[in-house]
Amino acid sequence: MKGTIIIDTREQDLHIMKQLETMNIQYVRRKLDYGDYSFKIGGISYEHEIVIERKGSLDEIIGNFTKGRDRFRKEFERSKGCRVILMVESTIEQLEAYQYRSRMNPSDLKSFLKTWCNKFQIELKFVEKDKACDFILDCFRKYYLKIRE
Repeated sequence: MKGTIIIDTREQDLHIMKQLETMNIQYVRRKLDYGDYSFKIGGISYEHEIVIERKGSLDEIIGNFTKGRDRFRKEFERSKGCRVILMVESTIEQLEAYQYRSRMNPSDLKSFLKTWCNKFQIELKFVEKDKACDFILDCFRKYYLKIRE
C-alpha cells in the first residue's frame, strides 16, 4: 500500500518535494499543527503520531534557539505525545568543526540541543542534505511497519 507524504505549507525548502517527484512518491501540502513532514496511508493520517521537523542548517537551528525561541518552544509544546524527529541538514562533524556562522561554540550548541531534546522528548538526527528525503521516507516506513506488528 502506497502512502502520501504530508508537507506543511510553511515549509520553504523545496528540494525534498523535487526528490519526491523524481521518485514518483505522492505528497500533499497542507498546514500541520507542528512539524514539517508526516504521512498518511490508507486514508489514515499519522500527523499526530510522528512528524519530522526539518532544519536546513546549523545556523537555522541556532536561530530558532535564539531569535525564534518562543515560537519554537510553543511548537514543541503542542507536539506533546507525538514522536518528533528534529532533522538537521548537517553533520555532527560540521558542528564540532564550528562550520556555521553563529558565535555559539560547539560544546554550548551540543548542550543546548541535548537539553532541548530531553525537555521536549525529541529525537535529534543529523542528515546530509542530499540524504534528507531518503531519511524521511525511511523513518515513516519503519514507523508504519512497527505499528502494524
